[in-house]
Amino acid sequence: MSAYGNMDKGLPGLLVGLTETHQIDSRLAKGSVEFGAPVFGTGDGEQVAASGSALLGIAARTAKDTPDYKDGDAVNVCRTGKIFGVAGEAISADAEVSVNGSTGKVIAKTSAAAGAARTVTITVSGTSAADKTVTVMVGDKAVQLTTSDDVKTAAQVASAIKVALEGLDIPFTPTVASAVVTLTAKDKGVAANDIAVTATTNDGTQTLTVANGTSGSDVVLNPGWFARSTAEAADDLVIVDLG
Repeated sequence: MSAYGNMDKGLPGLLVGLTETHQIDSRLAKGSVEFGAPVFGTGDGEQVAASGSALLGIAARTAKDTPDYKDGDAVNVCRTGKIFGVAGEAISADAEVSVNGSTGKVIAKTSAAAGAARTVTITVSGTSAADKTVTVMVGDKAVQLTTSDDVKTAAQVASAIKVALEGLDIPFTPTVASAVVTLTAKDKGVAANDIAVTATTNDGTQTLTVANGTSGSDVVLNPGWFARSTAEAADDLVIVDLG
């Protein structure tokens, strides 16, 4: 046991120490948010969620008899100071901790994995006639290109798709090799796994085949936080020092 000891008292999200050491922001919950759980920005600057890649802090408790935040509630987000958090695994006191962006759990930094970015391939086969339409959809974003005498072979069409996708606001980076376009998610994690990708042509002699490559896997974030008590198992409380 460390000098801090294993804290038997406390509630998830309860602040520890003097209140002037804490920075607290208020955001709206997007979905339910547990007290003592890490919270993440949603990109609109106003809401927070229980998983993601933009780590903000830990949800602070507002009342002892309130069972966590509901969707649309105002969430008190602790950005600095010490707070009781919910551990995702056993953690030793004074150890640096990380956050798993998919599960939203505090974990030991030493168990952190790098995560992976999703990849998708679009393979073009055959040669198209001129004046045919190629359509690629990434989520709700679409690009269309028209084949010509200069853009009709598999490699030419693949290159044109890559250039067109570069001008599209999508969470993927396109590359091309020969007649294969590869889309690589800009961020590691599972967020891009549910984005649909389709590719079609109205030419009967050319085909476009979409295939999933690597699936996105858990993002582990290293915010520079430290445990100030011991968590013996998952779901134990641990005092997290947010700096």
